[in-house]
Amino acid sequence: MNVAVIAGTPVDTRMGVDLLNRKGAEGTGFPVSRTPEEQTAFQVGSTAAREAAVGIILDEIRARGISRVLLYCNSLSAAIDARALAEPRGLRIWTPMDVYGEIAYRYRRVGVLAANCQGAAGVERAMVKASPETLVFGAANLALVQGVEAELPPEILVENCGLEMLLHFFERNGAEAVVLGCTHFPYVKKALQKRTALPVLDPAERLVKLVLDA
Repeated sequence: MNVAVIAGTPVDTRMGVDLLNRKGAEGTGFPVSRTPEEQTAFQVGSTAAREAAVGIILDEIRARGISRVLLYCNSLSAAIDARALAEPRGLRIWTPMDVYGEIAYRYRRVGVLAANCQGAAGVERAMVKASPETLVFGAANLALVQGVEAELPPEILVENCGLEMLLHFFERNGAEAVVLGCTHFPYVKKALQKRTALPVLDPAERLVKLVLDA
């Protein structure tokens, strides 16, 4: 099975492809931007420009004969209506937002670590839509994304980005889990988990299962 992977930069695109490969599927990558900064500017810019750029990628995916698409970018998923773009082209598409509603059913207070505020807002929207009683405590840190792209050691990133203090903030507010709201962040999951008793949740595993089991 071949699955197209659309993501923000070449790094998280590769991470999505690698995850599919580990699950026995073939992934073909389509990065939207060259850098995290360029991707953030793209997401807060013109809606028409975003839709046109993603539409061009979807047309290429269809031309290659690929029918399943994994939009492996949280903040981009929050910035476009992926299904409205994919379905008229005869493509099936899944995004991280498909998983956040499931998480909201299981937890009533959730801490979310996102790449930018666009992504944090999208996660909160998906969770509260699924479960209005769920409280979301969100934080965004593009510097963490930059560190992941630079392949800095996870322990150093957690320290430099003040994530231990963020975990304490989540804990003090009664969070029951910490959600990785960016597909770059599994890179630091183990380092985060060492510093909190709260479960650190990576939606990517469940997302890929949805794609492959459909």
